[in-house]
Amino acid sequence: MLWAAGVLVRGSEAIWRFLFRRRSPASGDPAEELRRKLAEAREPEDEPGPAEQEAVPPPAQEVPEPEPPPTATDGPEPAADDLESLRRTVHARARELTEEMRGPSEGD
Repeated sequence: MLWAAGVLVRGSEAIWRFLFRRRSPASGDPAEELRRKLAEAREPEDEPGPAEQEAVPPPAQEVPEPEPPPTATDGPEPAADDLESLRRTVHARARELTEEMRGPSEGD
């Protein structure tokens, strides 16, 4: 009976080693293999494939250039200590820009 336990232990050890053995890299240095893969990935393709040609989006509509931000010479700057006035001015300007971006509404 003791010999059966020994056979069982040796057999399970052999199976364990077979399943979880370390695999040696085929090309030698793993760093060289990664460098080779990176070089292949970075190479530009000569022609786009049919899937890539179909995936090209149509040209976008021309977007007008945004207005430059207002400077100190554009209007009177409220006093630094008058925060409530500054807040009202900023909110009014934001509302104007929002309405300008939305365009004319149906109610107007």
